[in-house]
Amino acid sequence: MTQEELKALIDKYLAEELSEQEFHALWTALQEPGSEEVWLDKIRDTWENPVYQGLSDDNKRQEVLEKLLPVLTANAAIPEPAAGRRVMAKLISASSYWWAAAVILMICCAGGYYFFLRSSRQQPVLVTNDTTYKNDIAPGGNRALLTLSDGSTVPLDSAGNQLIHQGTTTIQQNNGQLQYKAAAGTAGIGYNTLTTPRGGQFRVRLPDGTRVWLNAASSIRYPTAFEGKERRVTITGEAYFEIAGNAAMPFVVNIDNRADVEVLGTHFNINAYRDEAAINTTLLEGKIRVKGTVLNPGQQASLAANGQMRVLNDVDTMQVVAWKEGWFQFHTASLQEVMRQMARWYDIEINYQGNIDDVTFEGRMQRDLSLTQVLRILEKYHVRFRIEGKTITVLPG
Repeated sequence: MTQEELKALIDKYLAEELSEQEFHALWTALQEPGSEEVWLDKIRDTWENPVYQGLSDDNKRQEVLEKLLPVLTANAAIPEPAAGRRVMAKLISASSYWWAAAVILMICCAGGYYFFLRSSRQQPVLVTNDTTYKNDIAPGGNRALLTLSDGSTVPLDSAGNQLIHQGTTTIQQNNGQLQYKAAAGTAGIGYNTLTTPRGGQFRVRLPDGTRVWLNAASSIRYPTAFEGKERRVTITGEAYFEIAGNAAMPFVVNIDNRADVEVLGTHFNINAYRDEAAINTTLLEGKIRVKGTVLNPGQQASLAANGQMRVLNDVDTMQVVAWKEGWFQFHTASLQEVMRQMARWYDIEINYQGNIDDVTFEGRMQRDLSLTQVLRILEKYHVRFRIEGKTITVLPG
């Protein structure tokens, strides 16, 4: 394919006019040496001359550039899908990034699920996922158990819509979220606990307006109304917080009775699963204090089991909170790390058999994929799987 023909196909890609045949032609061409330079030239042209169909205004042009530019930078985040489109799941290796731009073509042109993969021993592979294991497992969803202050429990799911009365406090369940409303001057404060199982997630708006997202196999314990000098909650597992402002009553998160996070700002994520090596607290907005150290946005406090803490700078916050947005996202993640996430989300047990290659994973995929679809992706990394009920055995490839 000549450079002129390649440029013409990229033009049609930007205009979202590629046919399926042209998509595969462009896919093939982008694997040829030198094609990345044509791609870069087209990005420069887009920046300087927004003449493509659908790029007549700066907002649309910026949207395209935000999708194209990151995949050409080794340490950048994978671009977001175009709004309203069915994005394709993908994993890419860390060894080569320029050709990952081709993944965007799937976002704009493909129908169904496609996966873009590369391991250290194979060329990029495009796979249409149209086969399943005999025993497929659905992804997790909005499921939780609410334990009230009197010890009674209320099961919650995505279809629920109910009003729960607890003394002078009302709790509204609307689909996958709880919202608390406490009467003014409430006396006799009780505590509630919201617990997600493996394969579950849920959201809660606390009595002060603070919003909390719970990942799978997590919990939060909180009062039905906040009073006194501070607002204190306790979590296990993983949670994302957006704190309601109240300078007179600081917010404190106790992490599984292992550490406290003092909230001086608003948006942060805590990953404190017992099967992970460290408690990772990542700040997205505002300020928080962990063990006397104040974090700024983009920093992460990593607290090891022995109590030692280190602060990481310029953390990829999009990766950290990808679960909240409906994604698995990995950066040089080991197979064991990936499978731990799978175990929590699909409520499965993981066994390993034989000598498994030491592979790492880079990229992202949707959390609403079935387990079969996920395993088909991972199989491209020289591992195989056997499903027996809810037990997954990882085998050498």
